[in-house]
Amino acid sequence: MARCCSACAAALVLIFASFSLVQSQEPAEYATYRSNLASMLVPGADATVGQALGDALTGWEYTLPLEFVRKGQAYMGPSTRLRRVMSDLMAGKPVSVTVLGGSISTGAVASRKQASTDPNDLWSLVRIYMQKNLDDSISFSNNARSATRSYITSLCLEKFLDETSDLVFVEFIANDGSEMDLSYTDNQKARFFERFLRNILKKPRAPAVVMMQFMVNEMAFPPEGQDGKPKRGYMATPEDTYYNLAQYYDIPTLSFRYATYLLGESGSLPGFDWATLMGPDRLHPADKGHKVAADLVVYMLQQTLVDLKVHPAGAAEAASLTAPLPPPMYDGNEVGTTQPICAMGKNMTKFIVSDPSWREQQSSENLVYPTDGYETTSPSQPLTLEVDTTSPDGRPVTVFFLYTRAETGIGSALITCANGCQCGPEYLDGSLTYDQVVTFIDSITPTAAPACHINIALAANSTSGSKLRISGMAVTSDPGSLTTARIGEDKYMAWLLGDNWAA
Repeated sequence: MARCCSACAAALVLIFASFSLVQSQEPAEYATYRSNLASMLVPGADATVGQALGDALTGWEYTLPLEFVRKGQAYMGPSTRLRRVMSDLMAGKPVSVTVLGGSISTGAVASRKQASTDPNDLWSLVRIYMQKNLDDSISFSNNARSATRSYITSLCLEKFLDETSDLVFVEFIANDGSEMDLSYTDNQKARFFERFLRNILKKPRAPAVVMMQFMVNEMAFPPEGQDGKPKRGYMATPEDTYYNLAQYYDIPTLSFRYATYLLGESGSLPGFDWATLMGPDRLHPADKGHKVAADLVVYMLQQTLVDLKVHPAGAAEAASLTAPLPPPMYDGNEVGTTQPICAMGKNMTKFIVSDPSWREQQSSENLVYPTDGYETTSPSQPLTLEVDTTSPDGRPVTVFFLYTRAETGIGSALITCANGCQCGPEYLDGSLTYDQVVTFIDSITPTAAPACHINIALAANSTSGSKLRISGMAVTSDPGSLTTARIGEDKYMAWLLGDNWAA
């Protein structure tokens, strides 16, 4: 429950003025902002907004000028679910918060990311603000993992999000946008992202979702480029395509790009150029960038609370607990009717019915956080997985595989199907043109069978001495498939394929 100040409005004005003087680094307009709220009466109550909200308004010092904080509020709309959750919070009801995202959300490259003392990454700052100034009983889980893209999180959502979350922050633009999908009407990444959002929104507690959008790689580069790569333009991001989903599903959306791009490019406001806001790679925010992003989140929460004082939660907020979702924005993009399977690393074992010459093997790419998978060096000796490829409504079932590719030493996979189902034959190329060992994802769509056997073998035409490594499988009747999509370097994949991982 909010810690509300008991002093009168006049005293609050003095407090706000003192706050502004003591916290001299905060832009001056915030003192006016708080002072005005300190004198604004709550309709039908003998208290001001400032009195009613107390520490929720005074417990945060802003860094980014208000003009740009407001610019970063990319979409607010009615925010019906968020208003319901914040209303419950102020009424003393328990609230659980979860963060899903990539390396930025894990705290990279903040100097004290997720530290036990005085952390300075985005979500640690937001957690501390919420628990200190709103309710110290708030449950706050950061389940972000480096190198994560939304489509793999969607396929394995149960690994990241339980049934109890009331508020879910999602951050995937930096990773989803690493390769652009230029299609506007049939954008496969956006179709996956829509199903990802629908899977969250359909959770039992009808959670509120907030999108936190960062920038894609190369966008904050200097004009001449960096590290041998050219600078990316303002529009070269899936953010605006995802923005359509925000409007369609009423998902509040915050944009680091909207808030900071012109400041970073021009350097017109000292301390807000790219060199200060971003880390050396110009993808991950530096300490100040993390604080600026937290400003956007806190302002959104504060404005939602202010709005609830002048426009209290009512029938719309109550109905949002049980209201059905609208039809998918993309035609035919409804979530599948089968129970999805996410079998990564050792969890593949229960689906294996035959594995001559294959062995369970930990990758040696990262000895601290190893990944698990199955390997063979024997051509034409299949690993056989048994899965149900039927669905209640007859919709095709897609089977996704995670496999390793490298510049040398990795052969190609040959995939065939048997035991009542048909597919392929399909080939997965194990080679790369650059010197990395990388986890990729690809998919097949077998015909329906209750015990379909999927055979994966090292192709006979693979270079002598090469190996094949399969590290995961996912099964879903969600529509659509993926063709040869990169997930990330093997050495960073323990969040998905291993038993021991630290963000």
